[in-house]
Amino acid sequence: MAKKDDKSILTKLRERYKVATEADRQNRIESMADMRFVNVPGESWDPIVVKERGQDRPMYSFPKLRISCKRVINDMRSNRPQGKVRGFEDGDKDTAETIEGLCRNVWNVSDGDSAIDSAAEYQVPAGIGAWRICTDYSDDTAFDQDICVEAIRNPYCLYADPSSDDMLYRDSEYWILTQRISKTSYERKYPDADIVNFEDTEFDDDEDWNDEETVRICEYWYKEPKQITIGLLSDGKSVDLATVNPADLAQMGLQVLRQRVVNTYQIKSCICSGDSVLEGPSDWAGSQFPFVLIHGEQMIIDGKRVWYGLVRHAKDAQRSYDFAHTAAIESVALAPQSKVWATAKQAEGLGPAWAEAHKKNLPAMIYNADPAAPGPPVRIGGADVPVALMNLLQLASEDIKAVTGIFDASLGNRSNEQSGIAIRARQSQGEIATFNYMDNMAKAIRRTAEIVIDLIPKIYDTERAVRILGVDGAEKYVRV
Repeated sequence: MAKKDDKSILTKLRERYKVATEADRQNRIESMADMRFVNVPGESWDPIVVKERGQDRPMYSFPKLRISCKRVINDMRSNRPQGKVRGFEDGDKDTAETIEGLCRNVWNVSDGDSAIDSAAEYQVPAGIGAWRICTDYSDDTAFDQDICVEAIRNPYCLYADPSSDDMLYRDSEYWILTQRISKTSYERKYPDADIVNFEDTEFDDDEDWNDEETVRICEYWYKEPKQITIGLLSDGKSVDLATVNPADLAQMGLQVLRQRVVNTYQIKSCICSGDSVLEGPSDWAGSQFPFVLIHGEQMIIDGKRVWYGLVRHAKDAQRSYDFAHTAAIESVALAPQSKVWATAKQAEGLGPAWAEAHKKNLPAMIYNADPAAPGPPVRIGGADVPVALMNLLQLASEDIKAVTGIFDASLGNRSNEQSGIAIRARQSQGEIATFNYMDNMAKAIRRTAEIVIDLIPKIYDTERAVRILGVDGAEKYVRV
């Protein structure tokens, strides 16, 4: 490709990258804060409170929200949704069953379950998850390709066209995925290219992305407009006239009855560094972008797309719980311990023995009789935890349940419900409150099936035997 074309692509890429990052910047900042809040010890404390307490006062964390998130995530794992392929016309049933079995096999071979499990770990607490669909040769010595599903480990590195109206970004004009590769791999794959990082971003993984031994590159996927002329054949089929030979049609006894010009597009992709196009642009086989990006909850507020996860609205309740629990522990720790109060006569000569009484299992405690204080020495108990702190602690715990919609019965804890029906009703209440996460995941899996079905005729374009899987996991081979 000419350098002029490379410059045009890079200019457009940078423009779109800036638009995409700025449009979603606030969502991602808050989402990453939610992710740290629930997974990093100590992040639940407000920075202002931390500053006021200083380094000498304890600040404990009791991550109840993490268990609430795990409850939803593991519910997804135990009830993974599956796609269903149905025929549009009479006679399509067998074809639909074959395509569905092939989709199920693609999912099984590429371990699609791990891809959605990885996405759920981000979707539920932070409100974002992603994976992609790829194609690759079935073997190093083969020319046949297979379809596979791959996890995107850091969903914050994937950007969709912010002007998209669809919840799953079906109508995006472009996608951008940044990633890090080692300098060794970069030099081996692109020996003639200078090592220039693509633009850094605050949403990179700190532990991996601030490494001097890696290079940041960018995958850029976009639609390129084009026109095609389609023809209606005498057998009722529509074809792109540029892909057929008129002589072949005549030999088959077919005629073009009608034709028209269609404005469509070709999906292209390229890999770029900071100053050059390393690979491509190359044509993508399908008519849909191979990315799936899902959110926990999303809506339009003040004309902007806003999305978040389970943690966002429960953070104050978790902070209150940590504060109250820490205050209760601090109150007990700072209160005087239980002590024996005795007169000087009663304690005379017994100090060493009394000092070790809490360490040894003594059969009896000896004291000196004191006529001025009849009876043995008196033990005075330590201070009780203030009732207000215990009430605050219980209230904060209830707030976490109320905000997340996940109550004791849903977490497997003993609660006020006694009968099985009452327990199941409370569990169902918790499941309904968080069902949108499962439902969005199901929609994303359906979206994956759409992309795979679109790819199947283009990738499996030569006759070969392929394995298909049934709903029960039974396998058989068919020729396509």
